[in-house]
Amino acid sequence: MKIYTALNPESLSNIYLIISDNKNYGVLIDPGSFSQNVYQMIKNTSVDIKKIIITHNGPEQINGIPLIKKIFNADIYAYDEIILDYETITVRNDSLIDMEEMNFKIIETPVHTYDSISILTNDAIFIGDIFQAGSLSSFIEKKEPSKYEFNIIKNKILSLTDNIIIYPGQGPATTLEIERKFNPYFINL
Repeated sequence: MKIYTALNPESLSNIYLIISDNKNYGVLIDPGSFSQNVYQMIKNTSVDIKKIIITHNGPEQINGIPLIKKIFNADIYAYDEIILDYETITVRNDSLIDMEEMNFKIIETPVHTYDSISILTNDAIFIGDIFQAGSLSSFIEKKEPSKYEFNIIKNKILSLTDNIIIYPGQGPATTLEIERKFNPYFINL
């Protein structure tokens, strides 16, 4: 499995392309803008996009779906049943998305929005806008999560092993070990 990142030029959010080792197929996570750079990334890897997984139903995550659906016959997986008039395959906590070489486990993480999910595969987790390296990005207005929201982060994300690589909705990838040691919100856990 290989993970590629493209930047959504409209919102500076991350778009992830995960491809199988044999390069037979790919999965897009949060294709917020299907711009030239994303298309070129897919074209350069020569993969067929089979699945689209949405971490939450926001414009930065979903706006690229109509164009992708015109090019690829990809299934959409999301917490919501309908996204941009497209039916999705609804996922809930512990849902599994099985593919030949790759498997994705869904973890409900309703922190940023009620429909936020995180996607765990091998030694990587895609967390949408729950937090980013060294920060809690989804709490700009509130400054910090509620006790309920913090418990979701603590019990469902921070409880994973140190070597898990975190792929956030914005900013660079990080690891759980780094976040536990240096993120000021998680140091005293």
